[in-house]
Amino acid sequence: MGPFSETFGFDRGTPIDRFYMQRFLDEHTAAIRGDAGEIAGSDYLQKYGAGRLRRVEVIDIDPANPRATLIADLAEPDSLPSASFDCLVVLQTLQYTEQPEVALAGCLRALRPGGTLLVAVPALAPHDQREAETADHWRFWPAGVESMLRRLAPDMRHQVSGYGNLVAALAFLHGLSAEELESSELLANDPRFPIVVCARTDRPGTSA
Repeated sequence: MGPFSETFGFDRGTPIDRFYMQRFLDEHTAAIRGDAGEIAGSDYLQKYGAGRLRRVEVIDIDPANPRATLIADLAEPDSLPSASFDCLVVLQTLQYTEQPEVALAGCLRALRPGGTLLVAVPALAPHDQREAETADHWRFWPAGVESMLRRLAPDMRHQVSGYGNLVAALAFLHGLSAEELESSELLANDPRFPIVVCARTDRPGTSA
């Protein structure tokens, strides 16, 4: 017996992991500003940075993406221009890199003084059938993400949080949408059962 949805609940409403990522971005909206970049599209930048954005870069490894303005492979250490972004939004991407620390280090180097990196990675997620099985490498835990960030950038400020609980986790694995749960079932947070790990990293200094 398979899940109710083969697309994480997109065909039923808002996927539960997306609900938590949107909650994370709601909490850090003010950081989305200036010269900003997002992976594969700019929907979240436009939604949460309206009125504060100066330049938007859509970053993708695939040159066939018509929305892409910057072709970059995060697996390559210098693929992103150094000190070029006031904000980078990197959601559900690092699990597809063989060396997530390399990708994360490149994102951190791309921040200007005062810049912010907003990252979301899966703690629990079924394989995305739109991707090759060999492309999906990792699931993450809050302590592991925090350890990786502090190792890569001990001089930066890091905030790491897990979002989810047992009921939401079971519903997510079954392919239910956020709209099919009660708000109390979504908003309860249990550190034993994170679905998504989200992190904010700030480079010291002042943005131009």
